[in-house]
Amino acid sequence: MLLRFIDWQQKWATKKVLAFFAISYAVFPVFLLPLILPEGKPLDLHLYYSAVDAYNLIASYGEYNRMRYVVGSATIDMIYPLFYATFLGLVLRFFIGRITQLHNRWRYFSLSPYVIMLIDFCENIAIITLLLTYPDRNDSLAQLASTLTFTKWILFIIVSTLLLYFPIRYFRQTKQLV
Repeated sequence: MLLRFIDWQQKWATKKVLAFFAISYAVFPVFLLPLILPEGKPLDLHLYYSAVDAYNLIASYGEYNRMRYVVGSATIDMIYPLFYATFLGLVLRFFIGRITQLHNRWRYFSLSPYVIMLIDFCENIAIITLLLTYPDRNDSLAQLASTLTFTKWILFIIVSTLLLYFPIRYFRQTKQLV
């Protein structure tokens, strides 16, 4: 199953598809996400927060922004992880597939953005639940949401490192061949 998905990625990891994703990616942070995020800093953009911090932030949003955050998290913020995971996975696949000696050994790394996506989905569900049940408190759920947020950002740093490593490795390899 995973190898079939990697083969699918290899088929679609072309310069044209990556250019499309790169251009359309800007739609999310520039236009869509600002529409859904509450005024102030949303929970999922923090690195870590305590249950007290979470509920203080949720209280500060006010009713309108809490509902806007719920709707946005249940719609746009559920599409966004699928989009960025596919984009980043295709970028990784593009470079990994061109570094022949790493092809077999490192091919699974192109799936790593999808791990972030799954964690992001779980984080969104936890945050939506916190927002919908407010003013009732569930400190365990708030702590789980924070742990998911922290894990998402740590994995994003790791994937970002891979997104630097593989292109550098590719360009160094092609430079040596010339």
